[in-house]
Amino acid sequence: MGKKLLGIIGSYRKRGNSEIAAKAIAREMGGEWDLSLVRLAKLSVKPCKGCYACLIPDQACNIKDDVEWLFEEIASADAVIMAAPNYVMGPVGMVKMLSDRVLQAARFHEQFAHIPTAVILTMGLEKYNGIAQTGLCMQTASLGLNVMCAHSFVCTHPGEIALTGDFEKRIAAIAGLLATGGGEKAAGPGQCPRCLSDLFRPHPDGGLECAVCKSLATQNGTDLEFYAFDPEFTKEGQMKHMEWLLGKKEEYNRLKDRLREIREKYKDGEWERPDAPV
Repeated sequence: MGKKLLGIIGSYRKRGNSEIAAKAIAREMGGEWDLSLVRLAKLSVKPCKGCYACLIPDQACNIKDDVEWLFEEIASADAVIMAAPNYVMGPVGMVKMLSDRVLQAARFHEQFAHIPTAVILTMGLEKYNGIAQTGLCMQTASLGLNVMCAHSFVCTHPGEIALTGDFEKRIAAIAGLLATGGGEKAAGPGQCPRCLSDLFRPHPDGGLECAVCKSLATQNGTDLEFYAFDPEFTKEGQMKHMEWLLGKKEEYNRLKDRLREIREKYKDGEWERPDAPV
């Protein structure tokens, strides 16, 4: 048995650009790697209920779908590719549905943290990138995976990704990064070195703040020089956040009678829904 490369494909298209990117990377990584593919659109991924049940030790999520199976598949991988299209200035919604189950993934975080992961976004026009690349990075990393690089490819038609001028060079770079694992993230120009975000906002003290992990940078021409990193978004900080969430579960048990009284005051309202299918 070789090493396992898991390709999570966010596109419904068979042999579409996301799938081709994953297969091209696998071929470049060589014979010691075995590629397994999962098509998200074929899985049952239900909305998180926000019940916090999965935070309780030894208690599993009570939603019956394919998410726990997928997390087990990820845990068995030696490297992961998350490849998905950008439809409307953001990654396809199925990936967001998966990342909303982040609390369920918490018990896998120690395993996931050591799995090198590449994010691949495909889109028709660069000007419609919007939050797509950063969103896909954030949603993938929120599950606890070690996102090492993020690449966007401008391609519309199925298979067109292979016609982009730097396709082979970029695929080789991604394959090399995943095959070696570990090491520093391959942040591109204008990307945060910690979370690979390309979205920044003005900071009150001057300079720029990463919109995702709150890293601080000064701008020197087109270059960003980072000088501070918020401890909340380290691995240690995220584990403390999980402890905080568990504390909120316990807090709810103390407040639930009072909160029930408040909710009862707002039980009015007419809900609309389509007629049940015949």
